[in-house]
Amino acid sequence: MFHVQSLWFGTACKCGLNANRDLTGAFIMSNTMRLIMVLLSVLLVGPTAVAQTHQLPAAAVQKLNRRFPGWKFAEPSAEVQQFFKDQMKGESPVAISGDFDGNRKRDYAVLIRHGSYFNTQRQPIGPRYYLIVFLRRDGHYKMHVIKNPDGEYLCLAKKGTCDYSYDEQKEITYANDAILTCIFEKAGSSYVYKNGKFVSFISSD
Repeated sequence: MFHVQSLWFGTACKCGLNANRDLTGAFIMSNTMRLIMVLLSVLLVGPTAVAQTHQLPAAAVQKLNRRFPGWKFAEPSAEVQQFFKDQMKGESPVAISGDFDGNRKRDYAVLIRHGSYFNTQRQPIGPRYYLIVFLRRDGHYKMHVIKNPDGEYLCLAKKGTCDYSYDEQKEITYANDAILTCIFEKAGSSYVYKNGKFVSFISSD
């Protein structure tokens, strides 16, 4: 079976939860209905993300400490934290795991904050956010750094899940597990590994 892991905008088109998407614009499934469908599939599957302790392999943590000394996990909004606490027990909004590059090894993705943005007067106006991906290689992890990701929490889209690319205006199927960055009840983007790097596209609007 194929299951949707996104909390917000995945489409389970191969497991009996087909979303009727009218590409002409005559009918688009409401966000509420899509959220309900996704929640049902996630609750049936059970936890697939990194536990709420945000546990990472020691080698990955060492890389983070070296590159981003003093880093901290991102802090999603109160409504997102409450949603995960009530509906997604065992899941983390800032850390997921999957096979993002298709080599059948467990990879990790985390959403962190490090440093600050400054205004023209050099006053801090907010933290800087990064999406960090650790791809498992033989004996080590390769770290990919994505600055300013579009979203406040993470979700996992499993390989074979159908979704929609607003950039290309067409339905797509994930060739490998994908990283979803979400803005609660609003929008989101997908990050997929292609030709040695991660590329993104808007998958919820």
